[in-house]
Amino acid sequence: MSTEPINYEAVLADLEARKAQIEGAIAAIRMITSQVGSPLPGGGGSTTVGPSAFLGMSIPDATKKYLTGVRQKKSTQEIIDALTSGGLPPSKYTTVYNILTRRQGQVGDIINMKGDWALAKWYPNHRFPAKAAKDTEPEESEEDKAASF
Repeated sequence: MSTEPINYEAVLADLEARKAQIEGAIAAIRMITSQVGSPLPGGGGSTTVGPSAFLGMSIPDATKKYLTGVRQKKSTQEIIDALTSGGLPPSKYTTVYNILTRRQGQVGDIINMKGDWALAKWYPNHRFPAKAAKDTEPEESEEDKAASF
């Protein structure tokens, strides 16, 4: 059984390349945690938000960023507190609730799950109740009118 000598230069080059990758990952995670808060063990996230994490963002965009960071459903009040601590001006509960409800109906990326807000992509099988039909009847087309004579 012959053993080849270990090429320490190749091992060292490989370790240095891995070190650079790890340092890059550490820097990226530090940037994320400074903006949104550090993740908790077990998949949840901290509600701690950096003071400028949401500057210049709309309420729906900031909410989406916040929910992405914490990775769990949050109440309207928790969202308001996080957005305020992240640099957005304070908003009334009803204002934020109505904005998120409108976002749910128009875009559908943020959804309300029994009082808590979540990202729709977390619940791909969730179905919303059908919207109520309009009270007015649809107008007859020209073809329907002509056929009735």
